[in-house]
Amino acid sequence: MINLESRVRVRFAPSPTGTLHLGSARTALFNFLFARHAGGEFVLRIDDTDAGRSHEGHEQAILADLRWLGLDWDEGPDVGGSCAPYRQSERLGGYRAAADELLAGGLAYHCFCPVERLAELRAAALAEGRLPRYDGRCLGLAPYQVQRRLAGGEPAALRFRIPPGDIVIDDLIRGPVVVGADAVGDFIIVRSDGVAGYNFATVVDDRDMGITHVIRGDDHLTNTARQVLLFRALGAPVPGFAHHSMVLGADGGKLSKRHAATAVGDYRELGYLPQAVVNYLALLSWSHGDDEVLGMHRLVADFAVERLSRSPVVFDQAKLDWLDHEHIMALAPEVHERLFAARLPAGTPPPATAALAAAFQSSLVAYGQAAALAAAVLEPPAPPADLTAALAAAAPQLTWFRALRAEAPDWLPPTAARDLLAVYRVWGKEQGIGARDLLMPLRIALTGAEHGPELPFVLAALARDTTLRRLDLTLAGVLAGEPTTTHGDTP
Repeated sequence: MINLESRVRVRFAPSPTGTLHLGSARTALFNFLFARHAGGEFVLRIDDTDAGRSHEGHEQAILADLRWLGLDWDEGPDVGGSCAPYRQSERLGGYRAAADELLAGGLAYHCFCPVERLAELRAAALAEGRLPRYDGRCLGLAPYQVQRRLAGGEPAALRFRIPPGDIVIDDLIRGPVVVGADAVGDFIIVRSDGVAGYNFATVVDDRDMGITHVIRGDDHLTNTARQVLLFRALGAPVPGFAHHSMVLGADGGKLSKRHAATAVGDYRELGYLPQAVVNYLALLSWSHGDDEVLGMHRLVADFAVERLSRSPVVFDQAKLDWLDHEHIMALAPEVHERLFAARLPAGTPPPATAALAAAFQSSLVAYGQAAALAAAVLEPPAPPADLTAALAAAAPQLTWFRALRAEAPDWLPPTAARDLLAVYRVWGKEQGIGARDLLMPLRIALTGAEHGPELPFVLAALARDTTLRRLDLTLAGVLAGEPTTTHGDTP
C-alpha cells in the first residue's frame, strides 16, 4: 500500500503544442482521482519550454478540455498557488541555479559536440543495433580547455554524468523496474541555447513544488530512470512513480486518428457527455467488475493506483458509445432537453424541441446526432415513389385524420397526441381498417418514411398548420396520381 502520511501532491504537465489527447486526458484523470481520493492537491503545470511549438491557443484549449471533463486543479497558471509560476517558461532561473549546482559538484559537464556529430553517433549506433548514447568525448576535457572554449564563445550544452550501475525504479504499479545505465547514457540537461531539457526541468519543478507522486504512461520509463538519478543528484526526495499502460488502437498500434477521434475536443464537438468520457477513460486499465456506469464520486471513492493494469488496453469506440448512451438515459429530462436543443437549428419551436428530445433519448448515442435525427421529422418529406401506392389506398383515412387534426390545438403535447391517435384508431376500427393501414400511411405522409420515432412524438413536434399542409400536399399528389412533394414546409 502507498504511504499517505505526508500530504499527497500530484501534477499534470501538458505541453501546449497541440490538443489534449485522450491518452493524456486519461493520465490527468488518474492523477486527479489519486489526489481527490487522498485529500491531496492536484497541480496543473504547463510544459512550454519548446518555444517554437508551444502556443497560447493550445494552452487555453487544454485548460478548457480539462474543465469540461470536470478535472479541476488546486494550483495552476490561471488560479495561482504557493509554488507559482506554473509555466516552465517562467521558471528558467530555477533551472539555471540547479544546473550550476550539478556542475559545481562534478555531476554535470559541458559538451561542445555539434549537432552533426551527435546525429552521426546516433545513426552509427542504430545501424549496429545498439541503443544510441553519447560516447563521452567531452567528459575528458580538462577544466582549462573548457574555460578557453567557453571564453571563445563556443556553444556548449550541459550533460548529466550518469553514475555506474543499474537504475531501480520502485514502481507503484509494476513493482521494481530495472533500467540499465547503458540504456540512458550521459544526457543533456541544458541545451546549448540555454533552455533546460524536459527531464531536468521536470525534476527541478517537481522538487520545488513538493510533488510526492508521479502517475504517467509506461512510455516514460526511460525518462523516469533519468529523473530518479537527477532527484538523487540534487539531494531531493524521489517521488513515488506509477506507470500505467498505454492505449492502443484495434490494430495494436498507438492510438491515432486512423483508429478514431483522439482529441478530447473532438468528442466534445461530437456531443458526448463529459461524464461518459471520464467513465470510459477510468475503465481503461481499471476494472470494476459488473459495475461499469460510474460517476465521478464513485471513481474518486474507489480509486487505487495499485489496481491499474500493467497490460496495454485497446480503445473500444463501441464501448464508449454504450457508456454515453447510458449516461444520457440517466439525465434528468430537463437537462437532456437542454442539451438536445443546443444542437438543433436556431428558431426550432420549443414544443418541437421537447417532443423530439423525448422521442430520441432512448436511441441517442451522442448529442451530435440530434440535428440529423430531428431533421427526419422537421424537414419537409419527399416520399419515395414506391410508397405512393400505399398513400393512394389510404386517402380516405388521411382525409379523416386531417379533419380531426384541424379541430385540435396548434401544438399538441405527446400525451394529447396519443389521445388524438386513439380517437383515430377507434374510427378506423369502426371502418374495418387495421392499425397498420391507419398509421403507416400517416407516418409516410408526415415524414416521408415508413419508420422513425413514435407517431405521438411526430405529431407533437409539428405545428397544426405544418401537419395539415403535409397532409394536403400528400392528398393532392395522390389525387393527381403523381409522387408527393412538400418542399418549402416549415414547422
